[in-house]
Amino acid sequence: MLDATTIDEAALRRGFKRKGKTNWVRRTAEFLQLVNLQGSAWSKDQSYINFALWPIALGEPATVAESKFMFRTRAENLGATDPDALFDAADRLQSLEDLRAVLTAGNASGLVSVELRRLLDD
Repeated sequence: MLDATTIDEAALRRGFKRKGKTNWVRRTAEFLQLVNLQGSAWSKDQSYINFALWPIALGEPATVAESKFMFRTRAENLGATDPDALFDAADRLQSLEDLRAVLTAGNASGLVSVELRRLLDD
């Protein structure tokens, strides 16, 4: 089972800072990146790693709640099966151009807000 300690160690090595019990954030030139550990509603022994992006061009997010970010996905949708693989993927998603490229190539999938889609189409 994934736990916060394992993610914390990997996150800190990559420049993320812990925000609360289950969130880690990092600022790149164009994004606020968020990693979130979510427990399963069906099994106390299962959890998920979520990844989210907020474009800095649109100002600061009102909250670091993963559900409010403009791009949201599970780690496995980025091809990540463990925390280190997720942080490798995060390192490759530091700009709008990076996100545009992985979405176009089909190397990532996730929820993209209307506002972010407009930025990606520019």
